[in-house]
Amino acid sequence: MNFNLSTFQISPKLQYYFSQLHYFSLLSFVLLLPYWGAWKIMKVLLLVIFISSLFSGKVNIKALLTNKVIMTLFAFIFLTYISFLWSPADIVFSEEFKSAIYRYRYFFLLIPGIYFSSLSKKRIKNIFFMMALAPIGTAVVYYLNAFGITDIYPIIHGGDSRIFAHYLANNFFLTYSGIYFLHLSLNAIIKKEFKEFTLFFILFILFLSSMVIDPRMSSRLTLLVFIIVALMTPLFYLKRKHSIILFVISVLFLALFMNTNTNMKKGINTFKTAIEENRYTGSWGHRLGFIIVGIDIFKEHPVMGRGVSDVRARVVAYSEENPEYFIKDPARHFHNEHLHILVEIGIVGYLLYLSFIFLFLKIPVSDPLLNKLKYTYTIAFLLMQFGEHYLTLYATSLFIGLFFILIVRYNENDKEELTQK
Repeated sequence: MNFNLSTFQISPKLQYYFSQLHYFSLLSFVLLLPYWGAWKIMKVLLLVIFISSLFSGKVNIKALLTNKVIMTLFAFIFLTYISFLWSPADIVFSEEFKSAIYRYRYFFLLIPGIYFSSLSKKRIKNIFFMMALAPIGTAVVYYLNAFGITDIYPIIHGGDSRIFAHYLANNFFLTYSGIYFLHLSLNAIIKKEFKEFTLFFILFILFLSSMVIDPRMSSRLTLLVFIIVALMTPLFYLKRKHSIILFVISVLFLALFMNTNTNMKKGINTFKTAIEENRYTGSWGHRLGFIIVGIDIFKEHPVMGRGVSDVRARVVAYSEENPEYFIKDPARHFHNEHLHILVEIGIVGYLLYLSFIFLFLKIPVSDPLLNKLKYTYTIAFLLMQFGEHYLTLYATSLFIGLFFILIVRYNENDKEELTQK
């Protein structure tokens, strides 16, 4: 099952050209990913990335099929796809079914396109860096909007921009950037590299403040997740005694922030209103309402779920029976991806998803910074899933898929180096 390109007598020079094509196509893909309007170009780049990987390295299908992390991810996707078989929906091949198929289909180009490549460890680290720099255009536009220089907003917010499709997706990318440059800042200060620290800390502040500078594009969810992870990140760099002290300070700071910040207090008040008065209003309140709705629907088919064909239709029907949980939300989705997975493919599917995350976090990574990033960003992603469906949006879904497979590829390079010694 090993496919070596030398069988086709491809010269090393030609393999080098394919390798270069692969790397620069991947860089271009990464830089365009946060910008919705570039999707047509990105689809072409994905195809180029996949094809060029077949001619730039050794295509080891057996290694791919025996990689537990990748196979667990594909098993989760496959279960999602075939869940229509036990769906109680009247129309099985619905628009929702098509959307579920569309959600992951580019993974089948991206995952092998990275895994089969000859990306070096240095280039993989470069890609992680460029993933963090990519949304700088978003940050700059946020600043320009806030200062009244531009008025660029997505259509969903009354604007006419097709580049910035949704603030939740935009802030998803900004969150990664902030976490990444926080890691670089801490790493630089520990190594006493003060010039590098200054640059990385400025970038950290740039991306962090961009998430709050324009009220129309800010998100309490991503900001809260970012603060939690940012307070957690220094724990990876300190000794145990100092870590405990910092942890206590962080908890106190988070409690103070939650009780003094106007936006956070507003969110907490809508939670209280929902619980005490059974009125599910506001962003956080109606999310709590959707949790109640989702749990009720999950109980109908808890083991294997109700499939991907009619989740939204079931929510719409539920809203007609129980209108108190809804506030004119036309999307009629749970705003909670963990719950959405449970409803779609049940406990079995959710355990498969958690198994993938667990196996991914167990991957040993020789680079200390990437190893810490693996944990902190995965935690951030899991927390963000409690507030929105990031695996449903193609850009954010591909981003997290790219993050996972780059870590896997780095680990494969580590193992290859060990076998050569």
